[in-house]
Amino acid sequence: MKIDFDFRLLDVSSELFTLEDFLEIIEKQIDHVNNSEKLIRDDLIKKQNLSPNDPEWHEIQQIYDYRIDVLIPRLFRSPFLVSLYAVYESAVIEMSRLIQKKQGQHISLNDIKGDFLDQAKKYYKHILRFELCKDNTSWQYITMLSELRHAIAHTNGRLDMLKEKSRKSIRKWEKEGIGIEINSGYIIVDSDFLKRIFGIVHSSLEELIQRYKQWDSAEVSDSTP
Repeated sequence: MKIDFDFRLLDVSSELFTLEDFLEIIEKQIDHVNNSEKLIRDDLIKKQNLSPNDPEWHEIQQIYDYRIDVLIPRLFRSPFLVSLYAVYESAVIEMSRLIQKKQGQHISLNDIKGDFLDQAKKYYKHILRFELCKDNTSWQYITMLSELRHAIAHTNGRLDMLKEKSRKSIRKWEKEGIGIEINSGYIIVDSDFLKRIFGIVHSSLEELIQRYKQWDSAEVSDSTP
């Protein structure tokens, strides 16, 4: 039996599936490490025979609370956001080049001014005549991902190092209660937010890939004698 397999943009789909597995591993590892930290903390307090009446008890609690509530979730989840954005950006660039080549366009994505998302949206709409993202909610989350990625990559997620515009945006998202918070001056996202933004970006990219494949197949059919 012959099985038709579509190899177009296979790397992008493979990366998305792998990121989904990675997301599950991250959350399991956070739970594991946090449980280990709690055991170490409790053992330390027990060995020193400390109680809440002792200043040392509060010092140890603060140290481990910081590790459990800030350090571990930040250092485990933040790199995932950077990787997710990298997959999105590279996929958008790759598809733009494929469409550009097939259309015979002389203008490339790099010829458009602005930050990457502005470039991409303008280029797809006005040059390629191919919608990049049809859903406004998805686009809002993709924009949010871009902002968070830049904050993590350039300032290690430190709010005080960001430009005022970025700080205001992130503070606004924190107030909306969507799973972004500022703790000890650092940007931290919770597991629900990470799953939600991954799901949205995943769906948006897969929808873009399917539309590209349909367009590409139609172009091939039209050019066949």
